[in-house]
Amino acid sequence: MDRQSHSQYLLARRWVRWAIYLAFMTLLGFINTGQSYFHLWTENRTAQFAFWPTLVIGVSDWYLWAALTPGIIWLAHRYSLYQNQWVKNIFVHLVCNLVLSFFVLALTVPLFLWLCPSCREPTFSFWPWFNTKLNIYMILYFWIYWAILGTILSTQYYRQFRDRELKASRLETQLALAQLQMLRMQLHPHFLFNTLNAISALLHKDADKADIMIARLGELLRTTLESAGTQQIPLRQELEFIQPYLEIEKARLGDRLKVRLDIDPEAMDAPVPNFVLQPLVENAIRHGIAPLARVGWLDIRAHRENGMVRIEVEDNGPGLSPEQQAGERAGTFRAGVGIANTRARLQQLYGSHYQFEMKNRTTEGLTVTLLIPAGESLQVESVDAPLAETMQPATVSG
Repeated sequence: MDRQSHSQYLLARRWVRWAIYLAFMTLLGFINTGQSYFHLWTENRTAQFAFWPTLVIGVSDWYLWAALTPGIIWLAHRYSLYQNQWVKNIFVHLVCNLVLSFFVLALTVPLFLWLCPSCREPTFSFWPWFNTKLNIYMILYFWIYWAILGTILSTQYYRQFRDRELKASRLETQLALAQLQMLRMQLHPHFLFNTLNAISALLHKDADKADIMIARLGELLRTTLESAGTQQIPLRQELEFIQPYLEIEKARLGDRLKVRLDIDPEAMDAPVPNFVLQPLVENAIRHGIAPLARVGWLDIRAHRENGMVRIEVEDNGPGLSPEQQAGERAGTFRAGVGIANTRARLQQLYGSHYQFEMKNRTTEGLTVTLLIPAGESLQVESVDAPLAETMQPATVSG
C-alpha cells in the first residue's frame, strides 16, 4: 500500500477523523490560551492567573464545542440548508446556536470562577461574570457554530457529489452490461440461424419482404451501436428501436405472432431507460409465445399515471410456474440475465422509486409491469420513420 492509499485508508476510519478534529480544537485552545496569557502578562496579572488554569480555561470552550459537534451534525441532517425550507431551517439553526452558546457559557463560567478564587471574592458572583463572558464571547460562539455547521454541510455536499459520481459510474457499467447482454441475445448463433433461415425462406416466396427483413436486421444492429452510452431516451425512441426486432420475430414466427400496441400519446416523450423494452419483449416471445402451438399475442402498453409511467408487456404464454410465482412474491425468483440486468439498472437509476412486477394473468399468460418516474420530457428527433406511420394505439398486426 503506497503512502496516498494508506492516508485514504486512515481517513476513512471515523476515529481517525475525530482524533484529527479533536487535535485541531486543541490547537485552537492553545492559541486562545496564548493570547489570553499574553494579555495578562502585559497587564501584570499573571499572579492572579497561573498558566495551567489559563490553559484549562482556554481549551474548555473548544472542547465543549467539540463535544457538541455530534448534536450539530444531527441538526445539519435534520434541518439541511439544501432543502426547500432553507429559510425556516436557518431560523432553527440560529435558535440552536443561541441555546448552545448559553449552554457553553453556563458550564465555563463556574469553571472560570473555580480556577480563579480571587474572581469570586467576596461572594460567588456567577451572573456578573456570565454577563461579562456573554458580551465577550457571544460573537465568537456564533462564528464557531456556523464554522462547524459549514464544515459539516461541505462534507455532506462532497459526499453527495462523490456518491453521484459513483452512481454514474455504476450506471455506465450497468448500461455496458445491458448492451453486451442485448447483443448476446440478438447475435447468438441460434437467433441468427432462425433469422437468416426465415429470410432465406422468404427469398423464394417474397423477395421484397426478405429484403426488408435484411434491412431491419442491419437497422437493429446499427441502432444498438448508435445508442451506446445513453442512459435514458424518450419512450418514442425506445418503441422505434424495438420495431425492427418485432418485425424480425414476426418474420420468423409468421402468423403465430400478433403484436398489439396501446401507447398513450402523452407518454411518448417520457424518459425511460435505454434498452428497457428489448429484454421484456424478448422474454415474452422466447419463453411465452415461441413454445406455443397456437397463435400467440404480445401486448405492449404505456401510459402516464400520477407522475409515473406505467409500461406493461403481456403475452398469452404459459406464464410462471407455481414455484416461480412463489419465488417472485418472495423476491427469490432467479430470472434470466436480461430480466435480472433490467432490475439492477432500475435499482441504480431510481433507487426505491420504481416498481417491477412479473405476474400471471387470471386466465393464461404473463404480465410484466414496470412503473418508473415520468421525469421531464425528452424531445429528440425520430431515428426512423415517423412513429405515426409505424405504430398506432390498439393496432393489431400479424
